Amino acid sequence: MSKIDFSGQVAVVTGAGGALGSAFCRELARRGAAIVANDLGGEPTGEGTSHGYADAVVDILREGGARAIANYDTVATAAGGQAIIDAALSAYGRVDIVISNAGNQRNGAFGTLTEEDIESVYAVHAKGAFNVCQPAYREMVRQGYGRILLVSSQSGVFGNPFRANYGSAKTALIGLMNVIAQEAPDGVVVNTLFPNAQGGRLGGTPLSERPDVAFLTAAGERSRHFIDGMKPEFVAALACYMASRQCDRSQHMYSVLGGKYSRLFVGLTEGWYSPGPDAPSCDDIMANIDRIDDRSHYDVPLSGLDEMDTVLKARRALGL
Repeated sequence: MSKIDFSGQVAVVTGAGGALGSAFCRELARRGAAIVANDLGGEPTGEGTSHGYADAVVDILREGGARAIANYDTVATAAGGQAIIDAALSAYGRVDIVISNAGNQRNGAFGTLTEEDIESVYAVHAKGAFNVCQPAYREMVRQGYGRILLVSSQSGVFGNPFRANYGSAKTALIGLMNVIAQEAPDGVVVNTLFPNAQGGRLGGTPLSERPDVAFLTAAGERSRHFIDGMKPEFVAALACYMASRQCDRSQHMYSVLGGKYSRLFVGLTEGWYSPGPDAPSCDDIMANIDRIDDRSHYDVPLSGLDEMDTVLKARRALGL
């Protein structure tokens, strides 16, 4: 089996200044990619700017002999997203890989989140993925090749307390992946990564004063048993496979946590079929809710048409 090699390819990594982003950049560069390291340089809440984070990553990459440039544009606007991709095109003439990793957090209880808390997080995570990936996608379609990797979170698929804004924004990336992957031509692959790692930019709020202290304490108790597997490099290994030419899977979701790598998927139970012509009553639903909930048999639709096919299968099973 040939080793993964990114020689001649150009990778754009947003949020490159954090622990995960910088690990992505280092591994891609180590395998030959030219890097556009994008980072606004703000606080974990998304406030403020600084060139220091992106510059520090680029310095490390160049010291190792890699081609790399820094970019400080925000992903939160269409103009910023276009500028990031334009920087790649101006410096290297193409864009082969985008890892949409930029993020911010404004955690709080659901009932206390402000409009700004919600808008700020959505602008970076959900709209930010649109803003960067749209211009990159157009280039990938033109050149007949590309890899888009959307970085989501377990908060967006399983949920974690005090992260309603963050979790719902991260869930949006699943829907975005599903649609782009169905529209994309051959050669353009789109997947979603669900990373877990230690490190990154830490806010100034002491643990004891955070609203999610109970959750963080419980998570810490569990993760201490596999702390070695929480290094960013464990995530970078999966991310770089997903960004490679060898990854021919599209519309897939992969999780890495503590050294365990898993595929995530959205399943649809076999359920209960009531063909009509009259609609069932709520009493009928109650009588069949166990069958509707039964996960012993399920399908994994990859489109709305796939779900329609499960209804046709149920009809055939009834001889209709």
